[in-house]
Amino acid sequence: MKIFKDSIVVFFALLSFVFNSCSSTEDAQYVPPTLVNLQETGLLGQPVSIELKNFEADKLQVFFDMEKARIEESSENGITVIVPRTIKRNNPTLKIIDLNENKTIVEKTFLLKKPIVSSYSSESATFNETLTVYGENFDTNKDFISVFVNDEKAVIVNNDYNKIEIQIPTKITKANLEVKVKSQLQETTSSVALALKAPIIKSIRNSSVWLQTYLYINVENFNPDSSLGELFINGVPSNYFTVNDKTVEVIMPPGPYKDFKITNITYKTAGLTTSYDYDVKILNDFIMVDHIDNAGIDHTIFTHNNKAYALKYAMNDANDSANRTYSFLEFSPVTEKWTELSSFKYSGYIADAVYDGEDTVYLYRLSVASQTYSMTKLNMNTFKETAITLPSNKIQGPMIFAYQDNLYLLSGLNNDQGNTTVRTQKYKYSKNNNTWTELASTAFSPIPLVANGSSGQCKYIFNGGNLYLSDGINYRIFKITPSLAVTANPNHYRLFFDYGNSIIVKDVNYWSFFINMETNKSVNLDMDSLFGYSEQFFTLNNQIYYLRNSWSVYYQNTIYTQKLRKEILNGIL
Repeated sequence: MKIFKDSIVVFFALLSFVFNSCSSTEDAQYVPPTLVNLQETGLLGQPVSIELKNFEADKLQVFFDMEKARIEESSENGITVIVPRTIKRNNPTLKIIDLNENKTIVEKTFLLKKPIVSSYSSESATFNETLTVYGENFDTNKDFISVFVNDEKAVIVNNDYNKIEIQIPTKITKANLEVKVKSQLQETTSSVALALKAPIIKSIRNSSVWLQTYLYINVENFNPDSSLGELFINGVPSNYFTVNDKTVEVIMPPGPYKDFKITNITYKTAGLTTSYDYDVKILNDFIMVDHIDNAGIDHTIFTHNNKAYALKYAMNDANDSANRTYSFLEFSPVTEKWTELSSFKYSGYIADAVYDGEDTVYLYRLSVASQTYSMTKLNMNTFKETAITLPSNKIQGPMIFAYQDNLYLLSGLNNDQGNTTVRTQKYKYSKNNNTWTELASTAFSPIPLVANGSSGQCKYIFNGGNLYLSDGINYRIFKITPSLAVTANPNHYRLFFDYGNSIIVKDVNYWSFFINMETNKSVNLDMDSLFGYSEQFFTLNNQIYYLRNSWSVYYQNTIYTQKLRKEILNGIL
């Protein structure tokens, strides 16, 4: 019995122990992790240390905004996580979640460190040059960093957290360089001074050059993008050039030049200018001194009061060649430039225009609608225009020239409903008396009548008190003296220009020669490269000029005014 009682006591004692043990376990409280210390700034892709207590590393999740961070290491004192490169802003919210309770135990703002520029490898740099930017808080991954110089993106050569090697962009328009660095999802603008290196022209390789060939220039610090630089030869913009390493190759413009040599090269870029003086001989026998835009010139250029004048026209309607607007261009021997005068304007069609060698230009006008002609005389001193009544308003294509205060109108064609006949009448107009006189049929008899189907429009030159006419009908030149005696040159010459007391012509059968009409001395020239098909010459201040359609890549679709090298005539004067 006693044994039974002892057994019962032992049983209840064990049962009491078991119950006590279970009650103690149920009453214990869960202790969540607690934050001890947090690194609140950092860099993309770099570790951030978080000190914790009472944590289980595999029961924690860390987020930067919505981006989960990888736990790189853990210890009894905390964890190390990597800042995700996928975050979208530089101040994300850092959250730590305890998975045991699925609760956020930490929620703080985390800041990416702002990039700082402290210095450069040099105080100045040039285009495409490698420059090192020193500082802090950059990046090792090129996909997460960019550098801008004057707001132009630079090529990154190498980079780490403390320095970036870049190439200076070419699209730079200011010499003071501002560097911006974008990294750690933010931008910083450097306050450290940085300047563009000044361009330098070191030398010119050529001692002589042909127009439209290459001039070679040794340079430093030129922009390799030629569109962002300006090159000037004797002050002339030279747009067709390339920059290769330290050499500039420029296609020589035909002008405008004053003389047959290059004396200065100037270059501008990004607000910087360099200039270089050096003599380079131009080998061509001509240079362009000016160009005329959007104009045609049909009539002889003449000189008056030591200036040259050209009657130019512009087409009002591309489909109507007779619908034109005329004005005068004035050429100064000082500037060697044309200026359009506002003193005279005419809309219509001028069939012929001749100067009398003194002060008057006669304008022979055609009314296309009525097929009738009218004439005016224009005083070149006052630009006063006066109408002249013609002997007939139906004379088509007469030979017109003016000499010694008189105007002469010879021959021409009658056009009767398409049936043309040659006129034999010859007329003289007195500028002083404002009267017409019909001349004898023998007047100016060496000069032929206008041929059927042609025009009597002629070229003329005043020289030595005489008038020289080139009729264009049978390629003959006629000399008219003050006594009105007419001498026909026996050769088939075309009139070009006078120089001194000499009349320079070309033989229609030997087109490559300039000939002195008085002495028949000649010089063989490359006429195509010199003149093309031009026959518009004038002499002014002992210089020879002529018009030619544009022939180079410069000033296309314009009319060049070119100056001839006078020395080519030395053998025939």
